[in-house]
Amino acid sequence: MLEKMTKLGDFAAIKFMKAAYTRRKANQSLSFFATHSLSHSHSHSNTVNPSPAFTTSAPKKHQALLGLGHNDLQDAVELFNGMVQTRPLPHISQFNKALGTITRMGHYATALFLIHNLQFLQGIQVDLYTFSIAINCYCHLNRVHFGFSILGTLFKCGYTPNVYIFSTLINGLILEDKTPEAVELFKKLMRNREIEPNVVMYGTIVNGLCRTGNTIRAVSLLRIMEKGSCKPNTIVYSMIIDGLCKDRMADDALKLFFKMKEEGIRPDVVTYTSLIDGLCSFGRWTEAFGMLREMLGSDISPNICTFMACLIGRIKA
Repeated sequence: MLEKMTKLGDFAAIKFMKAAYTRRKANQSLSFFATHSLSHSHSHSNTVNPSPAFTTSAPKKHQALLGLGHNDLQDAVELFNGMVQTRPLPHISQFNKALGTITRMGHYATALFLIHNLQFLQGIQVDLYTFSIAINCYCHLNRVHFGFSILGTLFKCGYTPNVYIFSTLINGLILEDKTPEAVELFKKLMRNREIEPNVVMYGTIVNGLCRTGNTIRAVSLLRIMEKGSCKPNTIVYSMIIDGLCKDRMADDALKLFFKMKEEGIRPDVVTYTSLIDGLCSFGRWTEAFGMLREMLGSDISPNICTFMACLIGRIKA
């Protein structure tokens, strides 16, 4: 079936997620009823046909395999099929772990196909985490509107979406170059106090603002974080520093860098590389190599991007 799906080509029709539900009763269950064809981008061209399912009745084997972390799709799909054949069926959390492994490998269409197949298993009730995996997959397939459809189903089922689900949807909007819509959703959540934003959600918005040239707005959001209970971390600071450097505001980036260290936030290789790149682009070699020395003195190893920043900056000078 998966082999057939890979032949559908780009922009094939997608239909997913019609839910029949009753909930909060002893015999309640949630089922997916879906008929869909999944479009595949370049990242899904290597989707494989599932191997014949191995049969085993040893849940411990599943748990051991899940803990190893797969780098091969074939193994992950075989694991999922093996759990389907096991009696009694494993808990939904075990299926979620397998789906999470496949998702982290970047095989989002395959994960959606397997989630769809869960509807045929008697005694399995998908949970909020299963929904969040599906939303994440659609967002990475540039189908954020399907993610919002699932969000609507969550509300109808009586679930309360958490900050991670909203962060995923915000990121999905940003991936589709819909940063203004992402910012509006973020503002609405803040205004209605529907959720308490965490550093991941703030970081997602900061990333969207910086990549669209709205670094000054990202700095304003950073100030809100600094005054609030959710403090910015290295990732948030580094994204804004990188954005300032790309906007040719190296001095502002340096000021933020020094403030970051005053707050006890330790810079990483991304922070230093962004600054080195920004300083090199202005021909400020003394400061750039001073940053490199400080970086090495902090036991932070430069990466290829660091060396390329120095090289390209030197060429342009």
